[in-house]
Amino acid sequence: MSLIPEKPIVISPTLAATIGLEETVFLQLLQECLSHGNPVTSSGFDWITVPADKILHLAPFWGQSDVRRLSSSLHEKGLLLIGGGPFTAQHDFRFAFNESSPSQQAPAMSGSTGMRPAVPTSKPHSAKTIGGSWQPSEDAVRQLTQLGVTREFAQQQIPQFVSYWRERNVPRHSWESKYIKEVWRQWQQAETTNNRRRKEVSVTGDWRPSVDALDILISKGGINTNFVEDAIPEFILYWRDRGELSSTWDSKFIQHVRRQWQFFTGMMEQDSMPRIIPTNWKPKESVYDVLQMANIDRPFAEKTIPEFVLYWQENGTPQSSWSTKFLQYVKRQWAYQSKLLTEPSNGKQQGHSKDRIRDRSIIEKLTDRSWAS
Repeated sequence: MSLIPEKPIVISPTLAATIGLEETVFLQLLQECLSHGNPVTSSGFDWITVPADKILHLAPFWGQSDVRRLSSSLHEKGLLLIGGGPFTAQHDFRFAFNESSPSQQAPAMSGSTGMRPAVPTSKPHSAKTIGGSWQPSEDAVRQLTQLGVTREFAQQQIPQFVSYWRERNVPRHSWESKYIKEVWRQWQQAETTNNRRRKEVSVTGDWRPSVDALDILISKGGINTNFVEDAIPEFILYWRDRGELSSTWDSKFIQHVRRQWQFFTGMMEQDSMPRIIPTNWKPKESVYDVLQMANIDRPFAEKTIPEFVLYWQENGTPQSSWSTKFLQYVKRQWAYQSKLLTEPSNGKQQGHSKDRIRDRSIIEKLTDRSWAS
């Protein structure tokens, strides 16, 4: 009795050393399917359609993912043409061997699916390293243009593609296949970046966080509504002066408010009993941390302390948290001074007056809040 109950798979050791053992076994199985099937000639290739379960039966040691991996590997190496999409256990598998000569130029497969780069129709006889003067064929460039890649972009990628692979000195069966896939990947990344940049805008004086951003901070984050509103003007002033563009202003604002709220709640927890401000009063160190998050200079805040203390001594009203009261006062003063410094000076009193009125719309948003009392 034979220890081998079925027909053995005969492979070429040289081919296995060149393209891989598994790929060679799979290639031989497909050759068996082609020999016992009824191929249909199309575009110069003999196409054969095989039920997926038959392939899995011939190779019980492989699963669906293995067959898909090996067929994709042979596809990338320029040895196998695939029609109808990647291998799945639910559909028939349609394929053809790429046996055209390097000089032949066959059209792209009509059976290709989606926006996936097709394999170049020329097949090198053996794996080779890329040459310094390597250039893709016109057919490869045409395939890329069919995918939406501009000819200029495809040409620009050639020098870095050649340089990259010459440094690594790696042999391949089909450099055009590698080139198409690499250019297609670079093009998708470039398109993603361009789409993101098209959405980037600068912060204007009437900028407002989105409803979703406010919901995250107020409803879900438990941050006081007035505290969030007070953070908007300082946020606008800081980023508008820098003239930066972004598509994620909401995210920046959320981070900005959360950092300040964390320190603010820490100050509130330490103060409870209302009291009159003492003559030698100084703000807590944590106040400067919050102001730094709002991009307000410490020296500026320190200059306002005497005026702040004098006002509230004369007022005589006790407060439960002088630090939070001072924090709000400094924010108002900073916003007001920042607007004065950024006003255009054209020597015309009328224009200057208009600017002051327009700027006041932002400053007025920094009026005193009940949360700071």
